[in-house]
Amino acid sequence: MKIDTKKAATVLLNEAEAAAQLSIQPATLAAWRVKGRPHLPFVRVGRCVRYRLKDIEAFIDSHLRSSTCEEDA
Repeated sequence: MKIDTKKAATVLLNEAEAAAQLSIQPATLAAWRVKGRPHLPFVRVGRCVRYRLKDIEAFIDSHLRSSTCEEDA
C-alpha cells in the first residue's frame, strides 16, 4: 500500500493492515500490546484498535540494523 507522506500522519490501519505492513501475524500485535513491548503506539476507539501509519514507519526505521550483533536500543 503506497500512501502520500503528508497523509501518513492521519492514516489509521486496522490490526490486520498494520500486521501486513510489518509482515507479522495480527496475534503478534495483540501480544505486543499486552506486554507493552516492543513500543508501538496504537489508538483505541471503543473496542477497535488502530495503528497510525506514521508510527508503523517510525517503528520500522527504529529497528533497522546492519548486523545481528547490534544491541537493541
